[in-house]
Amino acid sequence: SCAVPAAPSILRRSRARRAGKRVRFAQVTVYYFARRQGFTCVPSAGGSSLGMAPRHHRARRYSLSQFAHLRQVSHRQHLRQHLRREKLRARRRELTQNGTVPSAEAAGLTLADVSDDDLDVGQVEVGDYFYLQPLPTKRRRALLRASGVRRIDAEERQELRALRLSREQCGCLCRLTCEPRTCACSQAGIQCQ
Repeated sequence: SCAVPAAPSILRRSRARRAGKRVRFAQVTVYYFARRQGFTCVPSAGGSSLGMAPRHHRARRYSLSQFAHLRQVSHRQHLRQHLRREKLRARRRELTQNGTVPSAEAAGLTLADVSDDDLDVGQVEVGDYFYLQPLPTKRRRALLRASGVRRIDAEERQELRALRLSREQCGCLCRLTCEPRTCACSQAGIQCQ
């Protein structure tokens, strides 16, 4: 009985082939766009949606390590601003009577009154915190004005409100059984919701 040499494994061959075909990135290109009033997104409340210009005005290239550092610094700055706003709200609440009667002292406080020493930035992990934060209408309007938008379309607020309402009213009004004569779903040619 002579020994037959083992055939090379198909699995090993495919792994060897795949090992040489990896995608590696060396740079990140970041495109910068001017802010515009959105008209394409629907904020959860109010008007003045944020959007961007159709074309970028600047592009920058970074190495992967530069970009990672840049993001970390940016996220830490956003976190500081968020914590500063939270601390300001807390101080204003403390200076009012049970949060119902505002005092002159509370109204006079600004973000400048909250120092970096008052913030517990070290207690919060930046990676755990950072995600897109919803912005109140006032802040969105301020961002648009700071970006050079001179005229903010006030009608957008009503249009966005109508869109939000229409999204809440989904399906038909049928209960237990479908009434095809009055069912909006059935009349639209879809299964009753």
